[in-house]
Amino acid sequence: MHPYQRVAVVLIKPTHYDDAGFPYRYWRGVLPSNSLAAMNALTRAGLARLLPAGVPFEVHTLEDGIHGQARQLRRLARRFPEPGTKLLVGLVAVQTAQFPRACDLIAEWQGRGATCAMGGFHVSGSISTLLDGIHDATRKDVPCPKTMPPEITALMERGVVVFHGEAEELWESVLGDLLQDRAQPLYRGGKPDLASAPLPDYPTSYFDGSFVTEMGTFDTGRGCPFACSFCSIINVQGRKSRYRAPAEIVAKVEETCRRRGVARFFFTDDNFARNPRWEELLDGLIALRAAGRTLSFMVEADLACHKIPRFLEKLAAAGCTQIFMGVESMNPENLADARKNQNKVSQYRLLWDRCHELGILVHAGYIVGFPHDTPESVKNDVEHLFQEGADQASFFILSPCPGSEDHVRAVVAGVPMDADLSRYDTFHPVVDHPRMTRQEWLDTYLRAWRQFYRVPNMSTAMRRCKDRTARFNLLRNYIWYRWSFATERTHPMIAGFYRFRPWRERRREAPPLSFATYLGQEIWRHLRYGLRLVSEFYRFQQVVFEAEFAPILAEKRDEIGNHLQSLRGWTRLTFGRAASRQWLNGFWAEYGWRWYQVWRPRAYRWHLRVPLYALTELVYTFRFAAMLPRIVRTS
Repeated sequence: MHPYQRVAVVLIKPTHYDDAGFPYRYWRGVLPSNSLAAMNALTRAGLARLLPAGVPFEVHTLEDGIHGQARQLRRLARRFPEPGTKLLVGLVAVQTAQFPRACDLIAEWQGRGATCAMGGFHVSGSISTLLDGIHDATRKDVPCPKTMPPEITALMERGVVVFHGEAEELWESVLGDLLQDRAQPLYRGGKPDLASAPLPDYPTSYFDGSFVTEMGTFDTGRGCPFACSFCSIINVQGRKSRYRAPAEIVAKVEETCRRRGVARFFFTDDNFARNPRWEELLDGLIALRAAGRTLSFMVEADLACHKIPRFLEKLAAAGCTQIFMGVESMNPENLADARKNQNKVSQYRLLWDRCHELGILVHAGYIVGFPHDTPESVKNDVEHLFQEGADQASFFILSPCPGSEDHVRAVVAGVPMDADLSRYDTFHPVVDHPRMTRQEWLDTYLRAWRQFYRVPNMSTAMRRCKDRTARFNLLRNYIWYRWSFATERTHPMIAGFYRFRPWRERRREAPPLSFATYLGQEIWRHLRYGLRLVSEFYRFQQVVFEAEFAPILAEKRDEIGNHLQSLRGWTRLTFGRAASRQWLNGFWAEYGWRWYQVWRPRAYRWHLRVPLYALTELVYTFRFAAMLPRIVRTS
């Protein structure tokens, strides 16, 4: 018989700290956590079997990086300690950069009487490489210090249960030990069979008021056959593919379509193309669409996937709208050094042209900072990346992430690395580069974002889209990405919309900051928000006009220059269908550039033009504002 009347389990996906010590937290998130959904399903199923009928339980599945859910966590914490309730807290899917924040959360919850556990890629990856070693026939020379990572040892000494590997086959047993107060310091989940495991499942309230869109996730399989040296996934999930039952996934998608009218989701597999049952799954989704169901999804796949017969064609028929591909570099020498031998730069255009023909957008993952990179070479490679056909790009700084071959080699070789784990987020340099200073490296990385997401590139990519829905979906991603790196100044994959910087949750180790200074920073930050909002409004106005009115503008390109040719031309360009910012931007740029001349008496023609251009700005502003609701509905 259990000595308590209720069980409360709190599953938390931690955020991580910025350089000033504030947690990254947003009003609305973008990407949900598949690991959190998987642990929610496993925990509910395990407790239902473990607990007697008379013992109720509750499972709270929350993200520390989303404002509303963080408030729920604080309210929930105030309940405890609660007489008669067993409190378990799990820190889920903890990556290296999130580890310091996770440790701080554990300290708070242990103070509330909770028994805490932690798992995720930092725990699993660092133990796999630093303690267990990489046992792989193709990588026999990878060293191993055979030591438990010190930060993991410190966790266990604090009474935290550490979970290494995947939870599907062992989590119920761990829950039983936690409930009976007999938990071991370390559990090994290994690489379980997924065929009979419950599908990831979000609580019904998970998306309410927390995310921009409701996009579900599935890991249809785990494992990747390739051996990239910077990757930690292959050392945690293995190089042999394991997969879920396709019929169960199809049934779940159909149920979502029935309940919501539409299903949007992300297959989070590191390499969907290497799941041996991909065709069976896609055939099931194709049948759903043929039956009138509305669904769309994105996947991750390698750059050799076009060699698999029917793969791309069936992806498109099943409703795939985007493929994320780990391009990593346009330099073959960098790819060879990283064991990325499957990437053939000469074949990118062939693959991406085929994707565009099928209506699939290309999202390239790109790493800045390989040994052969220089500021100039990266600039040229980013231009080449877009010209070859990448519609969207995510840039990362090469980092020796714990769990990767690069990291264990650096540890054994005594390479100096930053001690602060919060910086291991792939957008901070944490080691020295052979050809760039750290500041040059960071500047090169930031320039890559600005270079790729400039107006001409975004307009060109949108014109490549097969239909309006695809154009507006790409536009939505562009708005998200530009807002993240230009306004929030962080990576889009961890960013959301409208950041909060909670004063009371600042990291203890951060440099002192007075409340007056903090208040001044917040005032300036919100002023920047307003300025950036205006700036991005007009930037995307140009992008949309160039894409939506492309056929008309092509016909009238000779009429669109930097100067008005006639009043009739101004009337057509202002009130006609051929809306374009090219001539408007040209005038304002030249007017501003010649400010020292325009006040001369003979420059009156410049001043006479200003009211006409200002009126055009007003008309264009109303036209674009009127288009926004349709863009939102379509995307």
